[in-house]
Amino acid sequence: MNKSTFKLRPFLYSLFIMIALVIITDFALPGKAFTDQVIKVQAERQQYYNAAQNYHYSYTLTTGQHDFSVSEEFAETVNEGDTVNYRLSRIFKEVNRYQLSAAENIHTDSLRRYSGLILPLLMLLVMGLAFRHGKRMSVLIFVLQALTLGDLVFLMM
Repeated sequence: MNKSTFKLRPFLYSLFIMIALVIITDFALPGKAFTDQVIKVQAERQQYYNAAQNYHYSYTLTTGQHDFSVSEEFAETVNEGDTVNYRLSRIFKEVNRYQLSAAENIHTDSLRRYSGLILPLLMLLVMGLAFRHGKRMSVLIFVLQALTLGDLVFLMM
């Protein structure tokens, strides 16, 4: 390896560590709270185009100010006209947590939990191990860097 590779690798590692920390910070901070009435809850059938023709439903809750994905459990308990409390993240403007005003249970969408917490934590863990094991983890590091970059694009859209 030449000298420029030795200088570029720590820079890239640091860049992706910073991206992961920003994503985790956005997920962990409380965000701006909203209380709004539910206009509608929409179920959409997601079809898999494989031999088994499997499918699942995704649920979207619409309020006066925002539309966001909710879990099936939450979608079945909420009705039009109910009041929901939710928090919008500060950086990426994603809904982190939501709940019915009358209920105590706080919900987080599984995709948001994965994109805002699990993937960035995995990235930090692998980067920490990379400083110890170096070249033996280069493929795993590349894959996680690609996933983190895709996650960042997903959150920005």
